[in-house]
Amino acid sequence: MTEDVQKLHDERVNRFVTTANLNEPDRVPVVGAAGSGVIYLAGYGFADLLENYELEEKLYVAEAAKQNEYVDSFGGSGINHQMKIATALGSKTFFISPNGINVQHHETSSMKVEEYDEFIADPMKFIADKIATRKVTGFQLESDEEVYANLASLFDKAAEIRRGGTANRIIRERFGLPGLTGGGGNPLGGSIAHPCDVFFDFIRGFKETMTDMRRRPERVDAAIAAISPFYERNIPTQYVGPFPWMNDTHHIATFLTGPLFERYYWPFYKKSVEGCYNAGIKLISVFEGPWEQHFDLLDELPKTSMIAQLEKFEQVVNFKKRYANQFAIYGGMTGMLRLNTFEDSLERVKKTLDIAAPGGGYIFSPGGISAPGDGTPERQEQICRWVFENANY
Repeated sequence: MTEDVQKLHDERVNRFVTTANLNEPDRVPVVGAAGSGVIYLAGYGFADLLENYELEEKLYVAEAAKQNEYVDSFGGSGINHQMKIATALGSKTFFISPNGINVQHHETSSMKVEEYDEFIADPMKFIADKIATRKVTGFQLESDEEVYANLASLFDKAAEIRRGGTANRIIRERFGLPGLTGGGGNPLGGSIAHPCDVFFDFIRGFKETMTDMRRRPERVDAAIAAISPFYERNIPTQYVGPFPWMNDTHHIATFLTGPLFERYYWPFYKKSVEGCYNAGIKLISVFEGPWEQHFDLLDELPKTSMIAQLEKFEQVVNFKKRYANQFAIYGGMTGMLRLNTFEDSLERVKKTLDIAAPGGGYIFSPGGISAPGDGTPERQEQICRWVFENANY
């Protein structure tokens, strides 16, 4: 990184840190969007990039070079490299959506209800002996030699993925565009997975987990407690701040009513936020769906410990009204780029800025383009440029 690029990088980081601490920087920071739209707008599908790291790097670095004129951070690569490992081992956990652009994962239940005790006794052994062989055809072979060969290929694929993660590093070093999470001074990486989500997504499944929470809650309590130590390892225990931050995404939380959320989800989430806060960094919490029902619990969290990534304008209004002096807000622009005209989109942006920006504590992002129908890159650039040039303090 050259001296000039380093200076620009540091200015951008300071803008984010100032905002997250609920102070006013020189202007509202802008996060660029680089989702799956980068792939399909260039005429490719997800499968084209799955085995071609050079093409992935080329597309995302080129997009970062363009957005470098009007953003402070870049979203980075949109590729889900986990699918590469899963596919190599014969797992059908992940699949490419019919539009050829996005990656999704199948909801499966790989643990039987009568196996709770075995899982609780030794969850990692159970996952290795039962879950892995049920989900991965590469481990369903007759000879140990064949299984070990597939296991060796797993590590080879992991090494390839590490080599394929160069796009974000190039973007940071060439343009001074920091990523909001991971890398930099954070040795733990960028994300904290919730053990309840892991149990829900990959072990017991959606329908079964929701049923068990009501019919056999003590079993679910014990199962989540059994795997929690493995995910607590990603919660910082020493100072790593102030930037980059960490993030979490929430899956099952969207479907949990108050009492279920407080029992199964809130304790680990609260621990994650407090761990990041004590380490001097922030946790970006992606509040998808009807999270308003859980907002009362946020009063228990330390001031400026968390950044609320919201979806809708109405959420921004309500959150700012209640937590203006406690937490920063990120986003709130879902659907903005799909409005009829540029003027309609700009009006939504102006209303959001009028509410969220005063006093600091607001990070703008246009919402991004992940598939056809999400908006146009021209509209996205127009909006980001307008915020970059006009949302000054």
